[in-house]
Amino acid sequence: MSILFYNKPDYRPKAEGPLNLSQCQKYVERTKDCKGDIPPDLCFERVISNKSLPPCSLQDFIGYLAYVTHDAENLQFYLWLVDYHQRFRNAPSEETALSPKWNFGDPHSSPRHSGNSSQSALGYSDKTLSVLGLNGFDAIEEEDISNASMLGDQSSPYTATLGTLKFSEIPLAESKPPDGSQRRSNSAQPFRTEIDRIVAHYIAPGSPRELNLSHKDRTAALYALRRTTHPSAFHPIKTVLDLTLRNQSHPNFVRWSICNGNKPWTLFLRTFAICNIAVGFIIAILLTLSRASRWFRILAALEWWFGITNLIAAYQGLCVLLLRRHTREVRPWETDGYGRNYALDDEETGLRHSKILYEETKSRWPVKMELFGPPNMVENETWMDRYNRKSVFRKTFEKEVPTQDRGLHGMQNKIVRQAEAWAFIITIPFTIFFTALPKGNLY
Repeated sequence: MSILFYNKPDYRPKAEGPLNLSQCQKYVERTKDCKGDIPPDLCFERVISNKSLPPCSLQDFIGYLAYVTHDAENLQFYLWLVDYHQRFRNAPSEETALSPKWNFGDPHSSPRHSGNSSQSALGYSDKTLSVLGLNGFDAIEEEDISNASMLGDQSSPYTATLGTLKFSEIPLAESKPPDGSQRRSNSAQPFRTEIDRIVAHYIAPGSPRELNLSHKDRTAALYALRRTTHPSAFHPIKTVLDLTLRNQSHPNFVRWSICNGNKPWTLFLRTFAICNIAVGFIIAILLTLSRASRWFRILAALEWWFGITNLIAAYQGLCVLLLRRHTREVRPWETDGYGRNYALDDEETGLRHSKILYEETKSRWPVKMELFGPPNMVENETWMDRYNRKSVFRKTFEKEVPTQDRGLHGMQNKIVRQAEAWAFIITIPFTIFFTALPKGNLY
């Protein structure tokens, strides 16, 4: 009976306004209610560590965030932060000693002192932090997102070289350090230039890839990052992004990946299924009005069952034919080749002119991050104009590529079996009704 009521992961709508822990609390509670929807093979850890296969790979995840939900900066920054944790941890101790650990639990470490002991330094109540499983920011500071379970053995020339590149100085629009001695002290901190550029590109208001943070979290992070380059200064941002990616973006990505056909193909499939159901009724009516044996009317059940099965599957965005062939249609942005076309940014140009071959770097890193690239705007990309000029026929019958992930295939099979079961249940009363009718004897 469970197959009749199987549901793919529920859709989690995006937050209206900036991300904060209160909004993330809703995501966490909804994820707990739908715990069994996503198989272990497609869990967040496997996708983010690039261990899942297409169409659920890390590259597919970034494509979904870039072209469907338009918030790819969350994952781009998160992946950089994982890498930064690793590089900071592996840096010489005499260098990391210049960047003290930042304690958000200390009221004197926040931009605004608060005497309310029932709230954290960021202004969130202990109850909210407890529901999210954080148990206060002290627990977060001890967490290390650079552990092996996150990215496995993804060390690469790209990872090793990022920390040594000389990025161009980008002045921040924030308040300056209070005195020259602190300015000199901060400039000596490890990765200071890189951190300043990350702040200018992702965190500062009006930055090219500005993260959708609350004013509270943004202010706390900027205050901390002006004083230290220790990864603990990113904890307000890391916490919100981790909860959002894990409990909102990832379930929606898995739900979206189940669909193996584009919108034109799904519309065509629904029309085809309705036509099959209509043909079934025509066959049943014609045989009922004729002198033929009533048992011939059972033939209409085949059309009903086939049409209803495809209609229910198409309603879930799934094509049974493509599933049986273990393929899916390419996404519109994949028509330029598999994946997105990137222009080299300054950081990648530096890699190209370094001793490390850029092409070798690109092949070994799981995703081409374009870390300091332009805003994630898709309006001017070359594939859009070519796709819009395609005929309806070409948009409907797109090129097919293989699907490889077994976890996703298992979810798709459950949906198809559910559609077949419901089609069988719906077909039975139609068949009994028409079979029971007397002959018309009209011809």
